[in-house]
Amino acid sequence: MTEYKTVERDVLLEVRGISKVFPGVKALKDVSFDVRKGEVHALCGENGAGKSTLIKILTGVHARTTGEYYLEGKSVDFKNTKQSIDAGISCIYQELSMVPLLDVAKNLYLGNQPLTKAGTLNNKKMYEEAKGVLERINLKVSPKKLVADLSVAQQQMVEIGRALTRQSKVIIMDEPTSSLTDSEKDTLHDLIRKLRDEGVSVIYISHKLEDVLEISDRITVIRDGEKIITLDAKQTDKSTLIAHMIGRTLDNLYNKVPAEAGEEAIRVEGLTRNGVFSDVNFYARRGEVVGFFGLVGAGRSEIMRAIFGVDRFQSGKIFVEGKEVKANTPVRAVKQGIALVPEDRKLEGLTLRLSVLFNMTLVKINQINRFGVIDKKAQRAAAEEYVGKTRVKTPSLAQKVYNLSGGNQQKVVISKWLMMNPKILILDEPTRGIDVAAKAEIYGLISELANAGVCVLVVSSEIPEILGICDRLYTVCEGEITADLSVKETTSEEILAYALGVSTDD
Repeated sequence: MTEYKTVERDVLLEVRGISKVFPGVKALKDVSFDVRKGEVHALCGENGAGKSTLIKILTGVHARTTGEYYLEGKSVDFKNTKQSIDAGISCIYQELSMVPLLDVAKNLYLGNQPLTKAGTLNNKKMYEEAKGVLERINLKVSPKKLVADLSVAQQQMVEIGRALTRQSKVIIMDEPTSSLTDSEKDTLHDLIRKLRDEGVSVIYISHKLEDVLEISDRITVIRDGEKIITLDAKQTDKSTLIAHMIGRTLDNLYNKVPAEAGEEAIRVEGLTRNGVFSDVNFYARRGEVVGFFGLVGAGRSEIMRAIFGVDRFQSGKIFVEGKEVKANTPVRAVKQGIALVPEDRKLEGLTLRLSVLFNMTLVKINQINRFGVIDKKAQRAAAEEYVGKTRVKTPSLAQKVYNLSGGNQQKVVISKWLMMNPKILILDEPTRGIDVAAKAEIYGLISELANAGVCVLVVSSEIPEILGICDRLYTVCEGEITADLSVKETTSEEILAYALGVSTDD
């Protein structure tokens, strides 16, 4: 790991007293902080704390209500993203903005293509310069390779390369490791350190506090739209950071209350989808929280999608409460008492442009209509009940879901499925991209469900999460179940070894 160079650094970007008011909401209140040249500066806070609003002001998406910001000592006021990019500020969002059917070089220079004197695209110069950019970011791919053929991590590297072609002085990274494996994350962090040592400043936004503490030099915490504190990353720890983020200590993050396992709720025998997973066998009981851990691409999510009837499988059997079921479509799975909260809540779990009320009651529509007309009173009563149960923070049931924080969006998805009183609730990466306080609430909800007799299956990429909330876990490697482990009798090292397909025998 490259050590942080303790040298005096000039302030590159400074924010003074920035406030932002939307109709009925004060998103930012007098926020001030600075970013030094050649510094990794993390922004931390719960979903809805105001981080995204601040970044959108810095990149010209939103206009500030009050306050000032300076780049290299000069007052700036960006009216659009082009102005911020031209000034040297680039943002890499969690949802990457690649054009899949264009090659790497064309994505690197998208909107910034080198031209000939005649004003046409200078392909020769573009591909030659692209090679130099790829070498600088240590991405060993051809500039003529289609972006569609790259991994997520490689696409992210191309996004960083694009920022460098624009001579960016500040690169903002929003949840940069959310879809990366540990080795891919390490590669990204090495690149960030290299850029830092070259004098590029990075604003790093992540809910993964371990990553924040590892990569950042300083950390600014925002809570309820206000700056709380700026910390030296090398002189703080996770518990201190959490206390500043939520305004209190979080003594029991996982909130697990032991539940007594009952009769078998689900059993899977020989489940096979050619080329994806094979001969999958497992069981789980009522009141039990069973985890599934594996590296990205191991087949965990695909197994769950097959059980829920989203994807077809070639062979195998699924039993619910001892009876074989034909849950080969989601509708049939729901009728059998199976529910799935998908990994990508925005794409597969929610209708973002519609209300909290609509999204929450979607699977209950058939039960709250009379002669084809929705009973509005019953619909509202059901939604209000689950807003309370799952502690969804929303101004009203009419609020559009896309306006909610990630944690509250996830609670809306969970509420939707809880309304059908499932026997088996599958949660695929239930806390990805949400803040630590929302995580604690979801962990508490999982424990409550288990104690109510629900069988909960949890797919997670985080070993501490699996160990914190589950009773048992299955490891998955290359589409096969490699171990059935008791949480009380296993270790992180053993779990990872099975997930890698490595024998634990001496």
